[in-house]
Amino acid sequence: MSALALKTHPPGMFELDFARHAASLPGAGLAWLDARRRVAIAAFGKTGLPTRRVEAWKYTDLANALEGDLEPVSHFGGAVDIANVFGSKPVDEVVLAHGLVRHIEVSGGLEVADLGLLDEKSPAWIRDNLGMLAASADQPLGAASLALMRGGVAVRVQGAQTLHLQFSNPALGHGAVSNSRVLIVVEQGASLRLLESHSGEPGRQRLANLGVELVLNANAKLEHIRLQSDDANALHVTTIGASLARDAEYRALFAAMGARLSRVDMNLKLASEGARATLHNIAVLNGGIADITTVMDHAAPHTTSRQLFKSVVGGDGRAVTQGRVAVRKGAVKSDSHQLFKALLLSPRAEADAKPELEIFADDVVCGHGTAIGALDADALFYLRARGIPEREAKGLLIRAFLAETMEGFADEAVQDALAARIDESLASLEQSES
Repeated sequence: MSALALKTHPPGMFELDFARHAASLPGAGLAWLDARRRVAIAAFGKTGLPTRRVEAWKYTDLANALEGDLEPVSHFGGAVDIANVFGSKPVDEVVLAHGLVRHIEVSGGLEVADLGLLDEKSPAWIRDNLGMLAASADQPLGAASLALMRGGVAVRVQGAQTLHLQFSNPALGHGAVSNSRVLIVVEQGASLRLLESHSGEPGRQRLANLGVELVLNANAKLEHIRLQSDDANALHVTTIGASLARDAEYRALFAAMGARLSRVDMNLKLASEGARATLHNIAVLNGGIADITTVMDHAAPHTTSRQLFKSVVGGDGRAVTQGRVAVRKGAVKSDSHQLFKALLLSPRAEADAKPELEIFADDVVCGHGTAIGALDADALFYLRARGIPEREAKGLLIRAFLAETMEGFADEAVQDALAARIDESLASLEQSES
């Protein structure tokens, strides 16, 4: 699309919302939160709704994707479909509708707070952490989610725990935007398996704008499994800010299989020695845009990061993978690698990859690789020659291509449930391409 064809959006939609409703937002009147919200809306204002003119968003024009003004979601009283997309029901679960808490069921070891009910009695660990990550000008939608936060959930973890955050987006009779936050604080030596799912019903256009803050204290561990299968007309943006203390470990597997436009915008800081991060991402799409953009910030010596992103794109779909690894001055012995791969199943499909390295320290090991192409014709011929039908042969090759991303994550039940969802998306994609 040429620059002349770019659609403009009425300026100041989020700023106008803030001006009208700041005094009635959850926690309004708390000096610490009011101050952070003012800083956040100013940070958002430096960019506004991102267009391709913003370098970090040059592949994903959010402003142009909006069809009109969207009404903020501040209350939802309808029915919410609760589905166990990860197999057996977890012991601890929080259900949110349009980012607003509807149901909390947790046992010992987890302290959970509804961010839609913030007041002067809110615990110190929320005050010390909420809004400190995923709210800078570099992450403008994260800043907006904090400034305009109507709800969300804060979780403090002690011991070894599992939690399912289930985000449900039922149909609405009007265009809507939800701004919500998630804060996870994993205390020293604690561990959490976080299962996060997003689903939506068909309806008018929605923008789900979620800001996530992950704070891992010394020797903490967080395994994060995320499935995004929102409605095909939805716009879905999740901004993640993570900070890892000494010897903390973060391992994540993300899967994007829904929404007209989806983006994960992640800034992960390896703040102390021994911190380790592994991020794998799967995108399966037959249309629309699936974007994952990351910054791995090696801020301390002896830190390690690994990123593996794989996309399968059919129809007129577009996969975007941007990964910047920053090694700060003095962060010696940093070890980082990122690999982006995409399979294009249609002549109209597209994959954009932008790996970056910014290295300001000596004695580091950093690398990246990118491979984008069609299915291997020789491998397909080999399977066809052994009597396997073409469609089945293609499916085998595609599943083998994605298998590496899932290895070593979660338990068998969660892996099987996630694999079943991926198979459903692949079957739909294969049918449309046949």
